[in-house]
Amino acid sequence: MVAVFAGVLGALVGSFGNVVAYRLPRGESIVFPGSHCPHCGRRLGPFELVPVLSFLAQRGRCRGCGARISWRYPLLEAAMALVFVLLALRFPPLEQGATVLPLVAVWAALLMAGTIDLTTFELPDVLTLPALAVALAGSLMYASSSGLPTPLAALSGAAAGAGTLALINRVGALVLRRFADTRERLWPVSLDQVNLAAVAGALGGWRVGLAVGAASVLLNLLTRRTLRLPEGPAYGLWAVALVLSATSFTVGSADALAGSVVAAGAWALLGAVYWWVHDLTRGESPQGAPATAPAGGPPHGETRPASAAAVDAAGRGTAPPQDDADGEPVAMGFGDVKLAAVLGALLGWQLMLVGLFLAVSIGALAGIAVRLAGGDRIIPFGPALLLGGLLALFFGHGIVAWYLSLLGV
Repeated sequence: MVAVFAGVLGALVGSFGNVVAYRLPRGESIVFPGSHCPHCGRRLGPFELVPVLSFLAQRGRCRGCGARISWRYPLLEAAMALVFVLLALRFPPLEQGATVLPLVAVWAALLMAGTIDLTTFELPDVLTLPALAVALAGSLMYASSSGLPTPLAALSGAAAGAGTLALINRVGALVLRRFADTRERLWPVSLDQVNLAAVAGALGGWRVGLAVGAASVLLNLLTRRTLRLPEGPAYGLWAVALVLSATSFTVGSADALAGSVVAAGAWALLGAVYWWVHDLTRGESPQGAPATAPAGGPPHGETRPASAAAVDAAGRGTAPPQDDADGEPVAMGFGDVKLAAVLGALLGWQLMLVGLFLAVSIGALAGIAVRLAGGDRIIPFGPALLLGGLLALFFGHGIVAWYLSLLGV
């Protein structure tokens, strides 16, 4: 009965998720007006709103104008129902209490974000950042037998997830720019703090990295200028610091790597939250230009804020993520950084790394399959990261145990 209830609830949430995924890029209300056909404008009746079944009964077409309905609608509803059922069976409420509640809330938001990412190359802050907050707060509700992270482990996992992808974002973009400095200049908080925190964390551990990032922001505030170290020299020092960690001059190699990743991730998230709140409080739209509708149905997406693009360094929008808002090449969208933070908060840093490995493998296989099929579509990384995280949630402990057994541990 719990599984049936979870499945029905998931399908209904998935139906609402389709509304969210369709209307966010247009800046439309997700509440008013009621559900209607985007082609003829006819308001849908109750029997046309039954998840999955109404699509099948109508053979994928509007009953009014006969326009084709995208397969994304029933697929999101079915996927949401399946995830809710799996979560309810894995973390049964009768045994583990409220453990499942934050999990279904977070995964509902992430599946909506993944749908958006598939068609617009966007992972909207309005979904990922609140999901991160719920994931962190939800760690207070987990049963001890759930195998999920404690609050401290969730916090460190979020920072580790964000830091891992943020460093890929920065170092990869630096290489693509042929080691030229970024043109990004945001005051008082930007990716400069990520760079400095990575260097300082590699030298002295995560506490030193956090402190140096805070000192950088304070200096910016006091001088009313953006005081910065160019990215080329910054990551040259970072590489030197990691090499020195093998000696006795700095912290050990493990502490250097962990300190660099965690400190960089913490400042990446602080910057992302700052600019998201900044835009909301200033009344600035968190969306850019609306996406054009792809073939086969209306778009499900939201473009990233142009004003926060330097903090996001997203390179996301209506085109594949090749360049950011300043025309600079992008190695990893910053929306993926925030998504990795959510997964880190849900899984802890160890299983987050398992999920990241699985995501890279899934993304590579999907890309190869598309090429072999003769397609040239660029596949966003967000959905692969979601699938990798979901597999790590259910099978991560077994994968870690299997891997350690291979090492004889």
